[in-house]
Amino acid sequence: MAVSVPAGFLVINTEPIDGRMIAANAAARKNSTRYTRFNSFVGLLVYQQDTNELYSLVDTNNTGNDVGWQLLSDGSTGSSAAGANTQIQFNDNGGFGGSARLTLDSSTGATTVSGSLTIEGTNDGLFLIKKGTEEVAKVNSDGVFILTPKSSLPTAVEGGLVIDNNGDFYVGV
Repeated sequence: MAVSVPAGFLVINTEPIDGRMIAANAAARKNSTRYTRFNSFVGLLVYQQDTNELYSLVDTNNTGNDVGWQLLSDGSTGSSAAGANTQIQFNDNGGFGGSARLTLDSSTGATTVSGSLTIEGTNDGLFLIKKGTEEVAKVNSDGVFILTPKSSLPTAVEGGLVIDNNGDFYVGV
């Protein structure tokens, strides 16, 4: 059986074995004489050197224009974390953001919010405070703060509020 080696294969030099995989620029990548029906296929990956972009061929009938190619990687080198250490990252108008007003100390598990905090939801128990699996307090959908009754009273703390299973309310003084 005869084997046809297309022009894209470079066999006797120091270039990559398959010269189709690297293109100097967009013009070289979209060169329809370079990528023909004999040496191209859907899924062919081509690295564009001038932009550090990686493309995949998606339409062998359109190798000479942009619709034939799908950009897989835009050549960016990534980015470092936004904000300072412990600041939680968030989407800041399409970019990475970080703020000293929203932090997480991974060693203690403490999350700090400085400023206003808005919590939205639709269920009763909209805002729930738990210690492990034990419910401590919640704010219901009407905005009412509810203490969860305790079967045994904790140690009194100045300014503390507790309700027991009988409905008795205690204030620490």
